[in-house]
Amino acid sequence: MVNKTLDYNKISLFNLTVQAKEKFGNNSGTASLLISIQDYDTLNPYFSQSVYNGKISENQLGPLPILPEKILAKDGDTGINEKVVYSIKLVKPTAYSNTFLINADTGVLEVKTAVDREECPYLLVGIQATQQDNIFKTADAVVLVTIEDVNDNHPVLSQSSYNVSILENFPNGMEVLQVTAIDKDEGGFQGTFILTPADSPFQLSQAGILTVRNSTLLDRERIPSIHLQVTVKDHLPPYYEVHSTINILLLDENDNSPTFRGTSYKQDIFINMTAGMSILQVAADDPDDGINGEISFILAGGNEDGYFELDTSTGQISLKRVIPLGVNQLKNFVLWITAVDGGTIPRSSSVPVQIFAVGDSRPQFIQKTYNVSVEEELISPVEVARVEYESLNPHIPVRFQVLTESATFDIDVNGIISTKSKLDYESQNNYVLNISLSDGNATDYATVFIKVTDVNDNSPVFGITSTTITILENKPAGTTITSVSATDVDEGFNGLVVYTLKGGEGKIDIDTSGLILLEKELDREKQGFYNLTVIASDQGQPMLSTALNLTVIIDDVNDNPPVFSSSRYEVSVPEDKVLGRALLTVSATDLDAGANALVKYRIFSQQPPTSSPVFLVNLTTGQLSLSQQLDYETIKQFEVEVEASDGGQPSLSAKTLVVVHVLDVNDNPPEFNRAAYDIFVFENLQKGSPIYTFSVTDKDEAGFSQGHFIHNSTSFTVDVPGILSLRNDTELDRETTSGFTLQVWAVDAETNGLSSSALFHITVLDVNDNNPEFQMQPYSFAILEGNYMLGAPARVGHVTATDLDEGENAEITYYLSAEDGDNPYSIQQDGTIFVNGYVDRETKDKYELLLVASDNGVPQRQNFTYVSIQVLDVNDNPPQFTKAQYLANVRVATAKEGVPVLSVSATDPDVGNNSVISYSLMNHSDDFRINNHTGEIILSSNLDHITADTVVTLIVIATDHGVPQFTSNASVTLYLLVNDTSFGLTFDSSSYEFSIQEHEKSGTAVGSVKALTGSIAVQVVYSLKSHSDKFSVSDQGDIVALTRLDREEDDLYSIIVEAVDSVVPPNTAVALVTVRVNDINDNPPVFSTLIQTELSAPENADTLDLGIFSATDLDTGVNALISYSLQDDFAGMFHINSSTGKLMTKKPLDREMMDSYELKIIATDSGTPSQSASLVLNITVEDMNDNPPVFPQISYSVTVKENEPPHVILSAAATDEDIGYNAIIHYTIIGETSSFHVGELSGNITALQPLDYESRSQYTFILKAFNPGQPDLQDTANITVTVEDVNEEGPIFDKPSYYQILLDNSTAGTLVVDINARDESKGYDEGIFYNISGGNSEGLFSLSSTTGVLTLTGDLSKQTVPLYYSLMVTATDSGLPPLSTSVKVSVTIAPINISFPVFSEAVYQPAPLSEKTLPDTFVVQISVLYKLPVIYSIVSGDGKGYFIINSSTGIIRTRKNLKWEDFPVIFHVQATDSSNASIFNEVSVIVEVTDENDFPPVFPSSLLEERLEENLPATQIVQLKAQDSDTGSNGLLTYGILSGDRLKFRIDEATGILYSTTSFDYEEEPTEYQVVIYAEDGGIPEKKRGYCTVVIKIIDVNDWPPVFDPVTEFSVNENAPVGFIVGKITATDRDTGDNAFVLYSLTGGGGNIFEIDEIHGNIKIKNSPDYETMNKYNLTVNAVNDKSAPFHQATTHVTVLVIDVNDNAPVFAQNSYSASINMINPVGAHVITVSATDKDQGQNGLIEYHILPDQNFSPFFLIEDTSEGKIITTGNLSRSGEIHLTVMAKDKGSPSLNDTAMITLNVFDNRPFVPRFNETEISISVLENTGVDYFIYAFTVVETLGKPIDYTVVSGNEKGHFRLDPKSGQLRTAINLNYEEVSQYVILIEANENLSPAAEVQRSGLFAQNVAMLTISVQDVNEEPAFLNNAYSARIPNSVPYKYPVITVQQERLEHFIWKSKLQTKAQEDAQSGQQST
Repeated sequence: MVNKTLDYNKISLFNLTVQAKEKFGNNSGTASLLISIQDYDTLNPYFSQSVYNGKISENQLGPLPILPEKILAKDGDTGINEKVVYSIKLVKPTAYSNTFLINADTGVLEVKTAVDREECPYLLVGIQATQQDNIFKTADAVVLVTIEDVNDNHPVLSQSSYNVSILENFPNGMEVLQVTAIDKDEGGFQGTFILTPADSPFQLSQAGILTVRNSTLLDRERIPSIHLQVTVKDHLPPYYEVHSTINILLLDENDNSPTFRGTSYKQDIFINMTAGMSILQVAADDPDDGINGEISFILAGGNEDGYFELDTSTGQISLKRVIPLGVNQLKNFVLWITAVDGGTIPRSSSVPVQIFAVGDSRPQFIQKTYNVSVEEELISPVEVARVEYESLNPHIPVRFQVLTESATFDIDVNGIISTKSKLDYESQNNYVLNISLSDGNATDYATVFIKVTDVNDNSPVFGITSTTITILENKPAGTTITSVSATDVDEGFNGLVVYTLKGGEGKIDIDTSGLILLEKELDREKQGFYNLTVIASDQGQPMLSTALNLTVIIDDVNDNPPVFSSSRYEVSVPEDKVLGRALLTVSATDLDAGANALVKYRIFSQQPPTSSPVFLVNLTTGQLSLSQQLDYETIKQFEVEVEASDGGQPSLSAKTLVVVHVLDVNDNPPEFNRAAYDIFVFENLQKGSPIYTFSVTDKDEAGFSQGHFIHNSTSFTVDVPGILSLRNDTELDRETTSGFTLQVWAVDAETNGLSSSALFHITVLDVNDNNPEFQMQPYSFAILEGNYMLGAPARVGHVTATDLDEGENAEITYYLSAEDGDNPYSIQQDGTIFVNGYVDRETKDKYELLLVASDNGVPQRQNFTYVSIQVLDVNDNPPQFTKAQYLANVRVATAKEGVPVLSVSATDPDVGNNSVISYSLMNHSDDFRINNHTGEIILSSNLDHITADTVVTLIVIATDHGVPQFTSNASVTLYLLVNDTSFGLTFDSSSYEFSIQEHEKSGTAVGSVKALTGSIAVQVVYSLKSHSDKFSVSDQGDIVALTRLDREEDDLYSIIVEAVDSVVPPNTAVALVTVRVNDINDNPPVFSTLIQTELSAPENADTLDLGIFSATDLDTGVNALISYSLQDDFAGMFHINSSTGKLMTKKPLDREMMDSYELKIIATDSGTPSQSASLVLNITVEDMNDNPPVFPQISYSVTVKENEPPHVILSAAATDEDIGYNAIIHYTIIGETSSFHVGELSGNITALQPLDYESRSQYTFILKAFNPGQPDLQDTANITVTVEDVNEEGPIFDKPSYYQILLDNSTAGTLVVDINARDESKGYDEGIFYNISGGNSEGLFSLSSTTGVLTLTGDLSKQTVPLYYSLMVTATDSGLPPLSTSVKVSVTIAPINISFPVFSEAVYQPAPLSEKTLPDTFVVQISVLYKLPVIYSIVSGDGKGYFIINSSTGIIRTRKNLKWEDFPVIFHVQATDSSNASIFNEVSVIVEVTDENDFPPVFPSSLLEERLEENLPATQIVQLKAQDSDTGSNGLLTYGILSGDRLKFRIDEATGILYSTTSFDYEEEPTEYQVVIYAEDGGIPEKKRGYCTVVIKIIDVNDWPPVFDPVTEFSVNENAPVGFIVGKITATDRDTGDNAFVLYSLTGGGGNIFEIDEIHGNIKIKNSPDYETMNKYNLTVNAVNDKSAPFHQATTHVTVLVIDVNDNAPVFAQNSYSASINMINPVGAHVITVSATDKDQGQNGLIEYHILPDQNFSPFFLIEDTSEGKIITTGNLSRSGEIHLTVMAKDKGSPSLNDTAMITLNVFDNRPFVPRFNETEISISVLENTGVDYFIYAFTVVETLGKPIDYTVVSGNEKGHFRLDPKSGQLRTAINLNYEEVSQYVILIEANENLSPAAEVQRSGLFAQNVAMLTISVQDVNEEPAFLNNAYSARIPNSVPYKYPVITVQQERLEHFIWKSKLQTKAQEDAQSGQQST
């Protein structure tokens, strides 16, 4: 069966394959079935193209070429292909209907009559193809015919000749006039313009614009007029040409300014001046003629004091009143004289006149004496000095004279003294000059003292030339290497020699004395010698120097140990290694030389240790060998430590480690970690990929590293160390093989290897490697269109796909999508497709969807096919008209029944019957009917009953033929016209003026315009021809603003409104609308961003002018009036002028009270509400030195202990409220200066020496703190120093030592000795504390702490030999601090039965003797314990006989003076039994002699001040030398630093030279150091010290460049006066004094405009800047310090912006303009565009153009846009001829400047002949009811001049009640007039010449003389009343209220009703309305 409709045209033959298949079996068979489709006649013919294009040249006949192919139509039924016949259905325009012919058989289209392209460039030919057998089967096509142009028309110039006037000097490039040409051929005129002669001052562009080429030739005085010819030539053959003349008249202008004669005017007047005297006369010339050349003079400036007056006509300057002058007083007056000519725009020039008023001359020197110096040997002349003087020179010349030493010195006219010859310091080193100054009458004298200074001209000279020195490398730093010395014969600094050393490389340096020292330890191994260069330089300028070369050779010491080549050695040895074999060699080297570098080796240790050494090392070669057999199983590794020693003394050594690895042999088979392995792998494994990693071990040392694998698989490989992989040529496929099993053997060696095996079970896992497959491709379905979004989805069809994978890889998911995103279909996962959206066949009749089947594998795999769904039509669309509204005009006069007036058309997007449309009218019309098939509206009558213009509205219904049916409506408006529509179009006013406030919202109404048409059928459309971006106009003429208007952007808009009516061709009219934008206060004041807001002001000034800070406001009037105020005036400190913004201080500023102010200036305008802006000024108060230093206390007291070393005893710091330099405080001591010192800047008071209470117990002095410089501000404080007494000496024993002998039978408590000591003036034991401080370890003795009694603590034991005890007893006093003294107590314990003398001490060692001990001085007493007297004698040791002993008492004394060098002396004393010489005993006596330290070291001064320049390297500062009156070691002094910065200073202990150890930075570190130096002697027993305080002041050197403070942009108004300060540049130098003195200079651009104060850095105006010349200067400011070398310089860049002031008036491009214009013009006609330029910028350079008002012509013109200068007309002009306008260009600056130019207009009278009515205002009366065509009035004109006249109704007949005969002027009624409807008519009638259509366009506007106003008064007639209906009926409910409305009756002429009825009691009637009520 057939499933759907067959279409022959789509498929004419089907080839089907039919399959027969068993229902319950698997057998099947197929057969082919051919189905041929027979066509039948169902379709219309069709053209191959719906639109054809044809082209043919104008005036050409014959076949029309057709594109894109020839015309061809075919039968739509291709199987039948019936023949078609061609015909022309229509031609548009219809006038060309007979132009074309078509061949009925071939369709060839021919042109029969020629077509002129200029009349008709395009035609449309509608052709039809009709089926030959059925005329109702047709097809239509359109041929668009283009008529190609042929050059058959001459160009036409706009004028036959051109006349124009321009000013002489008309600028180059300015437009003079424009020549226009037209050509009726296609494209218009495209030819060329040729100007002759070619060398004229003018040039003509190809746009026809004549401009000035060479304005220098436009000189009216030379050539008053120029005549040119313009030729216009066509660009195509035959190159038609036309000519026209151009006549140019040159107008004169005032183009010459007055010129002053002479170059400068100067005059001196003297003290004998008189009032009225003539001074000088200025003269000027002007080459212009007439009034332009008349000159007058003005005294423009410089006469503020009124001393002078000027004759304005002659230029004579005279003295008006006497100028008061003093002695030597000179007043300079610069008068500015301006010469002005008499031109309309006057020109002027100015000249300065300089007048010097000279007072009484008495020259005199300002300074009477001068002291100067000058160097010798300078070549003369050398400036020595400049003397300063007062005089009136050069007005009264003065003369200088040298009165003494005139042969050597001279003085010039400027007071500069210079040398006349070279000076010689050695010959004469000072001069005294007497000089004089005289003007011829008076003379003054002065004296100049000149000192000649020496120059440096001798170099230092060394005493030796060169030398070589050796030194050991281990010498310590500080060792002296050698000393050099140089001398310089110059004096002072020129002869001061300073040494520097080169080549020391930081190891060796030289001091100031020439001593070469070792700075750092040497290392011979790094450097064996040094080549030194000693440079001796003097300190002169320029510096001179001499060099000396030295060689220092370094000798070696053993300071380097041996170094092994490696800190670790490793070697591997098999365990079966043969004994004695060498294993490796270690090597060590020594950097020393000789024996110090000889290396020997030994084994230091071995780990693990063994009973006997395993290894040996060669002593000299370091070769290591085996001495015992190795065993790998016992020890696998040895660590042997080898030592290397050098041959130095002492010897140095080093060690290294040797690691010996013992190697094993193979004896273990490999082992798998498992016996069997289960492995899973995916089938998509890449070829050669590893599958599994397993491990195999081997107990041998090498493990399985040398093994390999053997296996039985062809699909896999096994690699060491155990990687199972897929072969490179093998792929896995689960579907083919799902598993493998293989056996693998592991073999540990290639030969004789041991082996083992394991099994591997491999399972192959599935991967997603198969795509889903569809059972059918593609799928096709069909469905009816409709909305399936509601209700259950409709099933469309079913699809199926399968996947060969398993599991999730085989699970299929379907996706259905559309490429364009339009997919109302969905698919379920079982493959069923549903529609669930809106399907519209008209939108889309077929869906081509992409069906994707995806499995769920990873990665996901897909397949796709296409699903085609055909959408079937249902009737769901109503017909749609091609227009929403149709319009047509129907002329009643020509209307005929049956004539179509309009066609409507509708379409239906459905197909079939659903799209067939029928037309009908909704409302019945007697006059019109409609063709229900074509939609054509046809007249049903001749419209004879229509007597006035009438509007008929019809509703047309379009109905389709579908089920259900749909309809739609369209409105048709028909204008039934009785009146003539040729009235034209004109505005009710030629111009309008409206206003609107700025910033009104979008859509705000501005005003309305209206254009008159004369007929209701004529529609008007309005449009804007200018400012359409700001305004719009509606079809009703209402103008609204499109955007919010900003008055500041534009305050006046001139809008051209165009009205276009609906007449064909349309009429147009224009009107000028002026919209003025009114200001609101929408702009706040604005301060310029260029205002400097960072200010500084000095303190203490009475009043300060801080400047003017003004703002601007873009508003106007009161809204722009600004007042200024301060948010906070800081209690009246500041004041601002409310009008000008001038800011001043009212009180002196005090920086100490407030150092800065943040001042907010508020600028407020006067608008409502007011707006404001603020400006914040940061004012820094500059410090003045107005505060003295202040001590916090008026007096200070401090207590200092006596004998304390020098130190800071008090810090008394003062404060100063000033800042910076003004706050620097210096200190000094007034009074006591020898014992104390104060730090100049620190205020620290230091005691210079230890104070002595006994000498002076109190000091009083004054400490002053002061500021340096002026004024001298200071404060003082009283300082009291009290010296505190301290305990200086310890107790003094009554004996120097104590001796006692006790027998061994002594008992406890036995008195040993009574020790006595006393303190100063006290008695013995008073305030003394005793104790045993040594020698009583056995506790044998006890000492009373208060009495000093020494006793035994126990009984003594028997002794056989003497026992000796030496006790040390200490006595301590009760002073502060307590002091102690010790004494020696010797106790001897002797046996009771002693048989020989026993000494009291084992050895006698008395206190040391002074070298100054006199002869016979007690030394010591020897005592013994013996039963008999003894004889004492010195038996040996005193070889030089220094001592003598008393033989009885044992007292030893000195025999003679002692020599310190011979001591100590040890001699022996013998005690002999006096009765038996054989019994004796001996004891040793040790005597020491010391040099007695009597005197402390003494420095020459206790205070030294030294200066040290910063940045110097470590250097010698000063050598301190103290004196000690002692000798020997007591006089041997060593120096040290007691206090001070020990990190920065050191002192040589021996020489006392104080060195700096580092460089100093004056700017970063303290500038003063106090270092207390002590000198200590070598005294015994006490060392003594002396002290000196060295104050080291760090001297600043010029090592810092100036650094600029950050600089912001400066700004200055142009024309600022000379000397005006633009801004201040500040550079600071961290140095001080002259080193910080900075001078400023300017380089780079702007040097002629700006200058800088070289001291203060103020940038000032040198010459007034001109913004128009340059508005931005980039200045380079240099800051240089050149007062001391080295010089430093810094630069910074400063940008100075020049602010434009309004100093340039606009300048017109021409002084005068000329143009031609017609007298009759439309509103807005372009007249000329003027142009001016203004060199200023911003508001100052914005130009507005205005026409200056006059009484005659200015109202007829308007500047269309005030910013552009385009002048347009406001309508027709009042007369022809030459008229003049003055246009002004005015800038927007403040104050505003302007320029004017004269415009000369030649007005041509182009008025058409204007008929004139004999009466212009007519009034008549007409009775009503006179009927139609009643004669009212006949209009006539005064004269016709034989020309036809047309009369038209302008207005008043909009309802068509009258009919005017245009030829005769007779006015008749068109209706029966009715008084009750209209009682009066006012009709405007216009009379015009009957012109051709081409001339009609020149007519513009109405004229007063051709318009007449007719007033028609309709008179009432008393007519018989008549009801509208003959009978009325109404129904009334049975119960109604009173006055219930029943019915309304009406009469034709309403006057009043009289109700007559039989039911008068029941009803009432309203007499006026006719309403009946109960």
